[in-house]
Amino acid sequence: MPVIQTECRNFLNGIIIFICETQILKVKHIKICKSNNPAKGGGLNTPQLATEISFQRLLWGFIPVIIAVLIGFCPNAYGLDQLPENVYLKNSQQGISYEYYYALKDGKIWIKPNESTTGIKGEWKLFDSTGTPFGEDVPSFKPDDKIAGFSTDGTMIVAVSNNGRFYFWQPTLEEKTTWDEEIGSPFSDSLYLPKNKLWSFSFSILRAPWKRLTPMHDIVTYWEDIDGNKTQFGLTATIYVVDPAGQKIYFTDTGLPATFNRAFTSPGRGAFIIENMSSAASTIFVINETGKMYTRMIDAEIEGGGPALMFTYKRGKRTKNDEIVPIMDALRSLPLPDWREQEPIKEVLDDRMKQAVITKNITILQTGEGNAARELRVQGRNRSGKYGYYFKKIFDPSWNFKITNEYFNNKIIVKNYLQEAWKGRKLDKTYSGSMEQISAPSLQVELVDFYYFSSPATLRVHVKNKQFDMKFHTVDQWYLTAQEKGHPELVGNPAGEPKLLQGTLEIPEPVLNSQDPDIKETIDRYFKRFNLAAFAFSVMADDEKVFIQSKIVQRASLSYMDYDFRRHITMDLVNTDNTNIVIPDLAFTTMARSSRLEVPKNWQAMTKKDIPEIEKLMNLNKNVLWEMRILNLKGKFEHIKTSLLVLSGVGIYYAFDGIVNLIGLPSYPVLTSDPYINEELSEFGGLSYTGGDSLLDNAQLNFMLAFKDPLDYKKAEEIIKQRITLLKSLYHRL
Repeated sequence: MPVIQTECRNFLNGIIIFICETQILKVKHIKICKSNNPAKGGGLNTPQLATEISFQRLLWGFIPVIIAVLIGFCPNAYGLDQLPENVYLKNSQQGISYEYYYALKDGKIWIKPNESTTGIKGEWKLFDSTGTPFGEDVPSFKPDDKIAGFSTDGTMIVAVSNNGRFYFWQPTLEEKTTWDEEIGSPFSDSLYLPKNKLWSFSFSILRAPWKRLTPMHDIVTYWEDIDGNKTQFGLTATIYVVDPAGQKIYFTDTGLPATFNRAFTSPGRGAFIIENMSSAASTIFVINETGKMYTRMIDAEIEGGGPALMFTYKRGKRTKNDEIVPIMDALRSLPLPDWREQEPIKEVLDDRMKQAVITKNITILQTGEGNAARELRVQGRNRSGKYGYYFKKIFDPSWNFKITNEYFNNKIIVKNYLQEAWKGRKLDKTYSGSMEQISAPSLQVELVDFYYFSSPATLRVHVKNKQFDMKFHTVDQWYLTAQEKGHPELVGNPAGEPKLLQGTLEIPEPVLNSQDPDIKETIDRYFKRFNLAAFAFSVMADDEKVFIQSKIVQRASLSYMDYDFRRHITMDLVNTDNTNIVIPDLAFTTMARSSRLEVPKNWQAMTKKDIPEIEKLMNLNKNVLWEMRILNLKGKFEHIKTSLLVLSGVGIYYAFDGIVNLIGLPSYPVLTSDPYINEELSEFGGLSYTGGDSLLDNAQLNFMLAFKDPLDYKKAEEIIKQRITLLKSLYHRL
């Protein structure tokens, strides 16, 4: 908060001290006067006087307490009633870009020039004249609706209404920018905020004047893979959502189906419990309860699951000097780097007086081009007792401090800085089963420490009382439609549907060149042809089972008719410890457990006069069972529709792929003389390289789900059937 609020608080503290000291002196004066003046009621032993003094002590004792309570709430009241002078940190109530400050007040977004970067002075005013979504593209936002929270990066705004629906203001179109209520590709749809601990928005963009007008300075332009190869960004607008347990981050962007079915785990494969998160330019910054901090760069474009983009697990620097490769021409190295632990704030760590502290309020800002152009901020107080924030560039080894005089309540200070923190439950699981290859003996295999939102896992192979380990990398699989749109937390849960992934096998050098004849024979016969072949496997996984199959035909490059043919293998694996699998109560079980359907607890004491009530309960349960069956059939019908839709996409894809193979890839001249851009549009080659397997897998999954009852439905059906059986027996008995 600004200086004026801090000074106001100091002034009120002074008033408290003054009142307390004055009243103490007053009470002492009353004691002396009355003890020495019998006419006033006698000495201190007089009951009336003792009661009066005690009452005054009690009354005046409450005054500083009441004022202190009001001061405790003062920061919140200030934030609700007034707009800040400056904005230093991002959260769901305020934001920063190079151009502007943003703040939420009265359910509306306000905006003000960022004088520190632009030099432009200005006053707060309602964003886009109304401060809320409006126009013909947002009919769902009603006059009485309010903005409950928002997040910014660059000058794009993502807002959530009081109904939990997302709205988007994206200033990157050549036509007039307006609010929009639907996102997604290839089919746009509404997007709602799932159950969450917190959420944040990030915007990574390339300056491309011939494609879009971009009235902002926060342009990251490119990113560097694990080997330092620089690749241009397209337009990647990503929403990150921390799950309620703080162990996973779900994400989606405007170029994906409108749902949160992609995710990655917190540091330590989910052991780290996230207390707060901030994001900018595809980079996430998190902190836990004891102040340990990590960063990671990840989004759908760079993670490996994007269509029409080319990736490789064969490591190497392929670009020269500072060359930046166009988005569709780049061959990107995988895997992505894992979470990077940020350096401790030495002043806080070393201050034995505990004057230097931090809070859990953190922010990350993009400051230029490339991975290193990020500034981290942590709200805190320095050794001298000054309020502000610690800051550094993302890869710098040490932190500095900036004084802002923005006061914070001591309740949000991080306690036990960098000490051991609570850990999340283990998410990794071990699956075991067999691997099959035609005309070859089956093998016993295990997938160790596998979780569909983490990578890599270990593929362990058993052969003749020996075993060896290989790495199994996974990334998301792209598909046309949303998985579990209404319940993204059910992707991977047996009550929902399996997670679709692409897998890559990495054989360690000692195993690949093993001198053991049994291991060497097994590697050569089953696995060598798959070593580092990017996305050679399709994976269908949930908490109970994992099914892995290799792709028989796979495009090897964009060269004419360059395909690899590999002998097919499959792995069918089952969780070896399914005791930790939780089947949650969802739509069907919620219906079945409705209190209006329950049999009375004293049902054994019922008599003939209760028969009408029994008949009513029986009919209610039968009606709900019928409603459930209709809903279940509707869900199956939706899966059939999705399967047919995706199959039509498969046909279009293979028709296109055939044309590409017959006539080759079109090449167009450079479309701009902009020094930052050197792009040629041989863009569809990557789509051919991606292959149609992901579409086929998606069609297969939906077709399978169309003929399978959800576990939640089975559980609910059993509950109601048991209840009807009990009611029938009770009816016949009476």
